[in-house]
This record gives sequence, structure tokens and C-alpha cells, in this order.
Amino acid sequence: MSSNTVIISGLGISGLITASLFCKEKLQVHCFEPDDFSKLFEDQRTTAFLNPAINVFKEIGVWENIKPFAQPLKEMEIIDVAGFKKNQGPTSVIFDPNEINLESFGYNIPNKIVSSNLLDFLTEKKNFVLHNGDSLVDHYAFDQNIRVKSAKGKVLEGQLLISCEGRDSAIRKREKISSFKASYNQLAMVFQVSHSENHKDRTSEILDTGGPFTIIPLRSSANQLKSTVVWMDTSEVINEAFNLRKTEFNALITKKSMNIRGQLKLTSRKQKWPVFSQITKALVSKRTILIAESAHVMPPTGAQGLNTSVEDIIYLYQICKKALRSNKDIGADKVLRQYSLVRFPLTGGKVFGVHLLNKISMTKNRFLKTARNNFLKHLNKSPSLKRTLIKVGLG
Repeated sequence: MSSNTVIISGLGISGLITASLFCKEKLQVHCFEPDDFSKLFEDQRTTAFLNPAINVFKEIGVWENIKPFAQPLKEMEIIDVAGFKKNQGPTSVIFDPNEINLESFGYNIPNKIVSSNLLDFLTEKKNFVLHNGDSLVDHYAFDQNIRVKSAKGKVLEGQLLISCEGRDSAIRKREKISSFKASYNQLAMVFQVSHSENHKDRTSEILDTGGPFTIIPLRSSANQLKSTVVWMDTSEVINEAFNLRKTEFNALITKKSMNIRGQLKLTSRKQKWPVFSQITKALVSKRTILIAESAHVMPPTGAQGLNTSVEDIIYLYQICKKALRSNKDIGADKVLRQYSLVRFPLTGGKVFGVHLLNKISMTKNRFLKTARNNFLKHLNKSPSLKRTLIKVGLG
């Protein structure tokens, strides 16, 4: 059994995508998820999936079911209000995917839609085994296989153990892999709103101090009048706003949005979580691999977090598929070393880049705010630089 078995710990969206791809290779895929799956379908967050992720959904075969709920992201607008406070008016720049011959940057999709469709795909596969309400408590790697033990006493053997457990990965801790971490005294709050002006498929990110206030369009039957908001600010500011009554909250977010969507009204419950950056000092150990938030965590700036996780999954799947075609062991040191050599510098660079962007977006330093404002003005005069930044942002 171990010669054709992959074991995945954690079935959030990253774990579901990983399991779905590996199931296509006729491997036996065992997945352990300690939490009740009903929590996945209570998730009111959305994710701006960039085009590489959309291509993965197409490859798996779930895109046609997801597409009716997906909102195209056709423009990205950054507004810096630093100058506005000096009666100079805000500085803004608009990124258009047509500048690099794309129809859209990607799609904003409710997390619960993605999760439910991937889970439906998996439950139809005979080579998928779900261990719901169970977690891995120990694992032992050998030359020929890896053996895992669960909280409910199950013992399994496989070729490869993949950690999709998230930022507090137990597998990472058992492997004694440490991390670099940067905190910001910052919280992110996410919620959905209705608004009186059409979003016109445009994402708007407003920069001041404390962090960005980002309005991301949602697909709805309400004629482009609904969006998701991701508001990053200091812990004090977010906690105070989180506890406001609804009328006060609506007035605050409308003001914060500079009325670019007209009147904003809260239509969902609010969720918040701490913002930090984290990168592990290693991605692999013997027959064990850390991907997604088990390996890297970053602020939600620029929708890089889950999309970087998808890049991890794509590359892991590609090298494992190549190994399988050559009848090689997908958990062999050579395969995992290849993954680490390619992904470690890429994810490390992206975490550092997003860390710098977040520091710049939340700065109170007058010099840095002026430099930020001037850079956006320069972008409006440099189409080639704008195209370069779009390509970098899309990976």
C-alpha cells in the first residue's frame, strides 16, 4: 500500500487542491482533517484567485461549477490619500490586464464555493480516503516509506507526507523546523458590503496609515453593488471598529472608502485575524514536505498568500507527476530537494516583498509617505514599469 500512497494533513483550500491533483494520478490519497467540515461552508471570506489558480481548477474539472459564482477582476486601482489630506487630492493609479494582453487578473470567489466543489470532486474518487475529525500525532520516516499515527490510533504508511496544516503546523514542530517571523501589531478584518455605486469589476486599494483598505468586487444578482472589504490596520483601530454598532460601522467604512462606491452597508458578519509574515527555514525533511501556510505566511496585501500556496502545489504536482511517469519514488530525497531548491528562494522573496509592501502601506513616516505618493505618480507616466509590476504581481 505504501508504494502508491500520499498522506495529506490539513484540508483547507490548499489541502483540497493538493488532494484533487494527486487523485488524478491514481494514487491512494489519505487526508486527515481534525476540524468539522461544516466550518468550511460557514467561511464568509472570498479569495482573489489569480489566473494560475483558475487554470488548476480547470485541470481538476471543477471550474465550470465554480464559474457562475466567480467575479472577474478586470482592473486594480491604488489610491494614496496622503496628498488628499494636504488638499492636493489623492494620487491614484489603475492597472489594466489588457496592458499585458489578459482579459482579467483573475476572479474573486467565495471560499465556501471553492471548498464545496473540490470536496464534491474528491468524494467521488475511489482513491480518496477522508479521515475527518482525526489528526496526525506522530510520524516516522524511513528509507522506503513514511509511517504516520493518528489521534484515533490509525497507523498508515505512504511514500510522501504533505503538510497543509497552516501557520501552526504540528508536523513542522515535530520536525523541529524553525521559522523567521515578523509581526506588525496589525489586524485584518474582512466583511461583505452592499454599495450604492457600481464596482465596474474594479478592485480599489486605499492607502493611508495603518494598512490598506481594499474593496474587492463580488459577483451577485445586485447589478455590481456588492463587494468584499479587507481592512488592515493597527490592532487598536480594528478592535474599536469591530465593536461598533452597525449604523456607526457603516458610517465609518463609507468615510474610510472615500465614497468611491457610494454608501457602504455591512451585509455579513465581520471576521478578524492577526497579520504577520512567516517563512520556515526549510521546506522539506525526509519524506515530508511543507507547503502553503505550513511553509509561509504573509499579509493579505496583493492577494499573494493563497496564490503563492497554489504555486507551491502546482510545482510539487509537476515534479511528482514526472517522477511517476519514470516509475520513480515521489518521496525520494532527490525529488524533495528539487522542490526545495526551486520554491524556497521564490517563496522567500515573495514573503520579503509583501513584508516591505505592508510596511510601506502602514507607515506614518512623512518621508516614506511622500516617496510612496511620488512613486504612484511616476507609475502613471511609465507604462513599461506598470506592465512589469503587473507581471511580477501575477507571478
